[in-house]
Amino acid sequence: MNAAAPSTASSMIVPPESGRLESLVVGVVALVVLIGTVAFAWAQPEQGSRPQLTDWQISAFDDLGEVDQAMYSALLSATEEITFTQQEYAHWLTVEELAESFVPPFYEDAFWRRNGEVQWDLHHPVGEVETSQGATFYFGHSGKVEGQGAWLIVQRHSHAGYNAVTQAEIWLHENPDVAQPAELRQDSLIRNGWLQVVPYSGADEAQRLR
Repeated sequence: MNAAAPSTASSMIVPPESGRLESLVVGVVALVVLIGTVAFAWAQPEQGSRPQLTDWQISAFDDLGEVDQAMYSALLSATEEITFTQQEYAHWLTVEELAESFVPPFYEDAFWRRNGEVQWDLHHPVGEVETSQGATFYFGHSGKVEGQGAWLIVQRHSHAGYNAVTQAEIWLHENPDVAQPAELRQDSLIRNGWLQVVPYSGADEAQRLR
């Protein structure tokens, strides 16, 4: 019986393919995606851009000092309370009612003292007390902090049938001791040195807090 012949095994070394080509392809693809993303972003209109201001408007974000910016923030919240009460209950909150409800800057607390102890008055159009057509305004004056101004919350309201429309505006005068305005027409306020404060955006507020 013949023994089986031993088998011979052969091996071949296969060199690995170079990874340089794959790396180059991935890099090129990533670069193309990046360039496309940047081009798309540039092509889009700017979102949340600040409104274009006229010469009788100022930005609450860029143009107010520290004290006036604090006052403006407080007035925004107070205006919401005032407007809600007027629309729901047909009643303009008095300065005393706002103070009793601890609403700054009407409530005479540490915030009020720190920000100039501004004095507030409520004024209705002549002969009008509650919800008659016209404009009601809150006048803040006689602030004691250097550089702060006087304030107006102007609530313009009108009625058409059962529908009532109230539009709130906030104005600033550089003189804290300026006399209260005799007229609330926009052109009259502008002529007498009042500037309408334009609110800032949520992005502006986040930047301010940072």
